[in-house]
Order: sequence, then C-alpha cells, then structure tokens
Amino acid sequence: MTRVRLNFVLFAAAVVGAGWLGVAADRASGTPLTNEAAFSDSGGTTGMLLFILGPAVTALVLYFASRDGAGGLGLTLRFPHRARWFGAATALYPVVTVVTVGAGLAAGGVTLSLTGGDPLLAAFLTVLAVQVVKNPIEEFIFRGYGTRTAMALGLPGRVTPHLLVGVVWAAWHLPLYLVWTSDADMRLVTSLSMPLFVALMFAGLTAASLVYGELRVRTGSIWPGVVLHSMTNAIATPLLVDGHLKFTGHADAWFSPVASSIVVTVLFAALGLLFVARRPAPPAPSEPTPATLATARP
Repeated sequence: MTRVRLNFVLFAAAVVGAGWLGVAADRASGTPLTNEAAFSDSGGTTGMLLFILGPAVTALVLYFASRDGAGGLGLTLRFPHRARWFGAATALYPVVTVVTVGAGLAAGGVTLSLTGGDPLLAAFLTVLAVQVVKNPIEEFIFRGYGTRTAMALGLPGRVTPHLLVGVVWAAWHLPLYLVWTSDADMRLVTSLSMPLFVALMFAGLTAASLVYGELRVRTGSIWPGVVLHSMTNAIATPLLVDGHLKFTGHADAWFSPVASSIVVTVLFAALGLLFVARRPAPPAPSEPTPATLATARP
C-alpha cells in the first residue's frame, strides 16, 4: 500500500471513529447524550469536542509525520480571482434555497412565514457567528486534508475522489444524528424515519462534496468552502428550527433547504458535475526538442 493510500485509510478511520469515541466518552462521564447543541450556540459536550477535534488533529499528524507528497492543506487566501470565488460561494446557497423553497411553495407542500420565532435576520447572524468558528475546522478536515489526499490516490474519473470524501463526510455525521440529537430536534429537520433520513443524508452530502471539493481543487484553498458551508447552516438552521418553514406530509424530503432533501441534492449534484466538467485539463508534458536533449547531455 502506498503512503498516500495508507494515510487516507488512517484518516477515514479516525474520522468515522472519532464521533463514536466521543459518544463513549460522554457515556462514561454520565453526560446526557441527547441535547440541543447541534442547533444552538452552546459549546456541546466533551464527546462532541472530540468528534470535531479528533479528525483535525489526526489530519495534522498525518500531514507532518507521514509525508505523502499530495500537496498543501489549502489554508492560503492567495489564489486567482478571489473575489469571484468568494462571491460565488456567498451567493450559491441563497440561490439554492430560493429555488428549493420556491418549488415547494409552487407544489403546495411548503408554507413560508417570515414572522414567528426569532427574527430571521438576527437568527441568521447568530448562527453565522458560530459557523465561522466551527466550519474552518470542518472544512480543513474534509477539504483541506481529505480532498487533497483523495485527489492523489489515482482513482479513475474526476468525480471519484469527491464522492469518496463525501461518503466519509456523511459517515462522520452519524453520531451527531443518531445519538446526540434528540427525537424532538430531529423532527425539526426531517419527518422521515431515521433509516430514510440517513440514506438521503448520505446522498446529499456526497453530492455536496462535488461542489465543495471542486472549490478546493479550483482555488487550492478551503476558504470559499468555509464561506459556502457557513452560509448554508446560517440560512437553513433558522428557517427550520425557528419554524419559518412548514411542510405538508413528507414534503420536507423534497423541498427542505438542507443537504438531505431531494431537490437540494439534485441541484448540488448538477452544479458539482458542471464544475468538474469545466475544470481545466492539466497541461500536457512538453515533448523534448533536439536542442533540449543536446543541452541535457553530460
């Protein structure tokens, strides 16, 4: 097994296992497992801290202690056309939300109210403040280390590395939804049974990884992804948790502004495939000229 493949296997195992180790730590300490931390500005539990910091520390250790030549961690802010990429990352999710909720309103499965609960703008800013602290860590894990390593695996096809990272990203979320989120809070997110929700969540995050991964590949930076991720959570969380959106039956499975809804999954998949298709091909190696060969001879 090559160094880069070994590193990705170790990384994926740490990502998937960190949350369950966190669950075990919370159980051992007697900490209540179901809590509102996933939808609030609280700091969560010790186990939830392990859930996010464990993979980040693992990525750093692998990067520095097990060099694989796969490239940097994408922490730079210096990349071409920064304004364009940051603008696209800022605008993307508002557009996706308008299209998704608009389709639900047209179909009669969604009711939108801008009153009730916390004022929408204030709630958006509150959630955004938390997200700009959390999401650099999450994007460092999955795009900073995950995407750079998956891209070096030599997998067939341009989308395969992104899909692989997406599956690992979705698996990382399982303890959050299966253990730490109460049934009452899950009802704010989905009307579906947990198995159906998990299946849609895997599909949605895998599709979203096409977009997030391409932002990382095209810019060499995690920061446009941080902006997109923060906008996503800051918009979707208040709309659902504060009751601004109501769904008829299981219409949320289609029209909810979260990654697990069918419309959002289709939109991200289509946009991600478009990004991948429009990625410039790497320059072909130049053929040596007779003059070059002559110069190269000892």
